[in-house]
Amino acid sequence: MNALLLSITAIICYVSGCVDTPELCCQWFLHKNLRSYGRGQSRFQVLYQEEGIPGLLKVYLLDVIKIFLTVLIGGWILGIHDHAVTGKVFALFCLEMGRMYPVTRRCVGSMGIKELLIGMVAVDSVSGVLVLLFFVAGAYFTRYLSLAGLIAALGAILGALVFIRAPMAVPMMIIIFVLMCFRHLNHLVRILQHKEPQLSRKTDLSYKFDENF
Repeated sequence: MNALLLSITAIICYVSGCVDTPELCCQWFLHKNLRSYGRGQSRFQVLYQEEGIPGLLKVYLLDVIKIFLTVLIGGWILGIHDHAVTGKVFALFCLEMGRMYPVTRRCVGSMGIKELLIGMVAVDSVSGVLVLLFFVAGAYFTRYLSLAGLIAALGAILGALVFIRAPMAVPMMIIIFVLMCFRHLNHLVRILQHKEPQLSRKTDLSYKFDENF
């Protein structure tokens, strides 16, 4: 594989991951700071409770498209040498690194769950469905977003092992899982201490009482 093509893919996908598209969209379309949502709760959940489906689409739709296209671009670049699948996996890996450990924020980023779920669908549809099923099952039975994300990462390893025919697919998915464990470490500690909020359909806006009126 051409080192130049790998370098180009790595730069494009890592930079793409560093760009916090949901935060930008929240400022553009909702005129709010995305970090103001989800104090003590899942940001996605609180955003849904306050803004509904239209709000979620305004904030996350462009990010979903970006993730999908970023992975496809990696496949297209390395597909020049007939390594399209490897290119997609490598693109997802670099995208995850940029999202979880962005150099623009001193390597402190998001949990990388959304990128894994959408990116795996772009890499391989069957593996993507498997990862989504692992995530849904994890969220349903544990009620913890962090645990669901790590369970989905295990599903990605299984999907790479069974369905993705690329020599580096399994090692890259294992590295993603390990790095996600480090990224989720604080959440895992809070789960053990029974301090991590669980996913719920109920609206909890108590965090607003901490704001200055």
